[in-house]
Amino acid sequence: MEHQGARYYYSRLTDREKSAYDALCKGLDCFASSVSLGRISPTRMQSIVESVVYDNPGYFYFDQRRIAAMQTLSGITVKPEYCNTPGEVRLLWKQIQAQLDAFMHTRIRPGMPPLARQIEAHRWMQQHIRIADGADTREQHSVVGALVQGSCVCEGFAHAYKLLCDRLHLASILVTGTARRPDGVVEPHAWNITRLEGSTAHIDVTWDTALGSGAYDYFNLTDAEIRADHCFDGGLYPPCTEKRFDYFTSNRLVAKDPAQLGRLIAAQAHKACFSVKLAFPWDASLLDTCGFPVGRIRYNQAQNVLFFQTDTP
Repeated sequence: MEHQGARYYYSRLTDREKSAYDALCKGLDCFASSVSLGRISPTRMQSIVESVVYDNPGYFYFDQRRIAAMQTLSGITVKPEYCNTPGEVRLLWKQIQAQLDAFMHTRIRPGMPPLARQIEAHRWMQQHIRIADGADTREQHSVVGALVQGSCVCEGFAHAYKLLCDRLHLASILVTGTARRPDGVVEPHAWNITRLEGSTAHIDVTWDTALGSGAYDYFNLTDAEIRADHCFDGGLYPPCTEKRFDYFTSNRLVAKDPAQLGRLIAAQAHKACFSVKLAFPWDASLLDTCGFPVGRIRYNQAQNVLFFQTDTP
């Protein structure tokens, strides 16, 4: 597998743990039946395994949930479980690379700014990957579900986004935590943090995809913004405090008051769909005075975002 992407979790390990991380990667590359991790703390073994998986989406064939470990005189030895044969992995990786190549060829131009590249990755994923429903499979949690089968759950989206960012030379981190759905149900969830020109921000492609094509409600949010409906251990990740690359700020789609909302609606009404971030409390009665044309409206209370889908031909 390729190891050219950002390795945030690796950077958080001690020197001894980094050696164990490297040893595990080397073992997974050659489908080793056992790998010596050296003298590491048994309580840290799982963190090292997770670091390898979160940093490297290409290890989709390694089942971290079924890894066995033994304490020996020389340290800890693990026995990885593989979900695919080497031949199957080569074929799947070829299919994944073909998808990445197609994305790069059709969406990315030389000299594109980092934000423009990130937006294209977000749009491409919304258009090519659907949220899996029905029976939960292992592939749905990996880049295989996302980029080969075109259907996955949040973990698959997060791994695929990380892999796209690796190709785009954008530093990205897979984030794990929980999220509260609009119906109030809290469930385990995965999303990403991206660094653009020294600024870090959260992006949840899964939830934007669930909201529909053209949604940017969860594109480059601060810690405070995403905590409205996501929960995570802030001590594990770099702080996200700037709104420098927030989609709505970058595109001047933030309404500070109802009058500005009306002006933004008038300016965007020719589009099939558009969103506006509100910097004031929303009241549905304001629609009567904002001049929205005939169409559908969606309001995201947690992020205070209005999405408009017009009936414009």
